[in-house]
Amino acid sequence: MQSNINTSQPVYVAPANPAGRALASALTAEGYNVCGLADNLKQADGIINSHAQSKPDAIVIICNGPYTHNVAKGLMARGFAPHQLYTSLREDVDTTVQTQSSGASAHSDIRPYKTPISEKFKSFRFRILSFTIKVLRSIVPQRGYVYYAEQFFDTNMLLAYRQHRRQYPDEPWLIGRNIKQDLTMLDADNHLLRLFSLYGLWKMVRAKKMVVDHEFTGNTFTLLRKFIPVVQLWHGLPYKALSGNIHYPDICDDAFISSSSWFNEHIFPTIFRAKRYLDFGYPRNDVFSQSPQARDWINAEPLSTLTHIQNTTGSIIVYAPTYRDWGDNDYPLDLDKINAWCENNKRAFILKFHPFISRQFGDAMALPDSENVQTLPSHPHIYLYPSGKNIYPWLADAETLITDYSSIAYDFLLADKPIIYFQYDKQDYLKLRGNTLVSDNDFIAGEVALTIDELLRLLTDSAAANTELVSALRDKFLLGNKPACPLILEEVRS
Repeated sequence: MQSNINTSQPVYVAPANPAGRALASALTAEGYNVCGLADNLKQADGIINSHAQSKPDAIVIICNGPYTHNVAKGLMARGFAPHQLYTSLREDVDTTVQTQSSGASAHSDIRPYKTPISEKFKSFRFRILSFTIKVLRSIVPQRGYVYYAEQFFDTNMLLAYRQHRRQYPDEPWLIGRNIKQDLTMLDADNHLLRLFSLYGLWKMVRAKKMVVDHEFTGNTFTLLRKFIPVVQLWHGLPYKALSGNIHYPDICDDAFISSSSWFNEHIFPTIFRAKRYLDFGYPRNDVFSQSPQARDWINAEPLSTLTHIQNTTGSIIVYAPTYRDWGDNDYPLDLDKINAWCENNKRAFILKFHPFISRQFGDAMALPDSENVQTLPSHPHIYLYPSGKNIYPWLADAETLITDYSSIAYDFLLADKPIIYFQYDKQDYLKLRGNTLVSDNDFIAGEVALTIDELLRLLTDSAAANTELVSALRDKFLLGNKPACPLILEEVRS
């Protein structure tokens, strides 16, 4: 080990992701006193977020990767001194663990962390830009509203923006940074801008408010929210632990919007900072109180496709699992059994995966790249829904939802239809994700399946339709069916 680290010295490993956990395991096996994980964002047992939570004389070893400098900067902002930070120069942590298990020294390349010149330049540029925006906002009149996203415009964002654009065409602007999404559905919208165009930056500087539905962690959003009031739509009522922004003491958004006053009282204030918590609902959930013709089908497969599948294959069942960020996303689906059950019962089984998993699944099934729903080869009753598209107009017509730990289950309570929870890896999930934000009694409103055979039995058995549990949770969380978009628009413009 080419460093001055004493193996008895308290060590934390950052960040709390699969690579960090693998590094922590390898160091522990080598005899290092690993006390837990450190992370700028995640909060759970065994994870610290600041120097105040660490043991005396502790150091932090950061995994090498594209995020190393952001992690280091975040740790220093939370009280860690530069001399307490080290980096593991190995990028192939998984290979390292295998090497260690064979008896070789797993980590001979740990060095004191040094901020590179490029990061110092970025910091200087950030300070100049911050000063410039502050001055400009103090002298130019504020006008218009910005709906902002990074990498992907999610459904809540698009629907709220469209409502605003319909009623006040000149006011809202959809501005994105590093957008990787197919935006052909917005080709005719001349209010769609890229952030780092001069015009896009000018619109941001003048904006009265900024609407988001994620917690972006990069420098750009961090800078903009310093000067522009933020309305946070978020994107679901959580079961699993969330990072939020509570660990940023200088952040306090103008408003935080969800679909539940109960969550606004008991959960969200513990992880998000905001002046007000409003239970206006999520725009995507408006579909549950609308006819198919009245729904906004933005970024969704068209009604004609849904109707064709219903008429030719049968009523739809939607399977929408959450993404497993520890890397094990091999869902134990017996496609032959599922297809046979669907054929016998005249049903269509719709798969809606996370984009990463959808690509892997499509490759494994030899499906061509497509932005349209596809039938699986040799399984005519099973369909892969495009991962980047909005499933909610279809979900409103689903006979049953199958999920696991996803917040989509809370949304589907508004449909008053059966939910089945396919939780085949519950213990692994809890071990790696940490404690959940709510108890199972406040999440599960139906039956739990551990195997495909149990899942198919529950789909057949009317006991899966536990309407009493659905009603009880809907009432507890005060989930209403009032249209969210008009209420959100009024709040944004207030």
